[in-house]
Amino acid sequence: MKRIAIYIDGSNFYFSVKKKFNCKIDIEKFCKKLADENNLVKINYYISPVEQFSNPEMYAEQQRFLRKLKKIDKLKIIFGRLEKRRQDGNVYFVEKATDVNLALDIVLDAQADEYDEAFLISNDGDFSGAVNAAKERFSKTVIYVSVGNNKMISYHLKNVASQTMRINQEFIDEVKL
Repeated sequence: MKRIAIYIDGSNFYFSVKKKFNCKIDIEKFCKKLADENNLVKINYYISPVEQFSNPEMYAEQQRFLRKLKKIDKLKIIFGRLEKRRQDGNVYFVEKATDVNLALDIVLDAQADEYDEAFLISNDGDFSGAVNAAKERFSKTVIYVSVGNNKMISYHLKNVASQTMRINQEFIDEVKL
């Protein structure tokens, strides 16, 4: 039985599922399905908190979601931050630190021998260096889990991951809310 760690790029996962499948996912069911009969040792969920005053509606929705996440066994929420930017008179927010935290955890957890196999749920090719380090330096299996259409698949992750797993409608039907 393999020790399984799951690393979820929260906003990437949320928007990919919303765009491709237009539904909400039961994160616990999703992770248990990925782990199958193996020993699920950890789930790390990376997200940046929405500011309460800039978007009260989205803040309230995110708080409800976080309360649900906190009930999931072995799940840890790792927070980044949202930084306000202005361009051409428009205000928008940029997520910061979540990717760095996720990349560090994949590598440091591999070094600490906390897992045999990791699932990375993100379509962000920036994680390819961390995936490669976990594989090459620490002999870990890292499975890139792609949610979305073929255009969303990260070429860089696909090339360095031990395996690429595409989430299809059948998989989603079993784990949606």
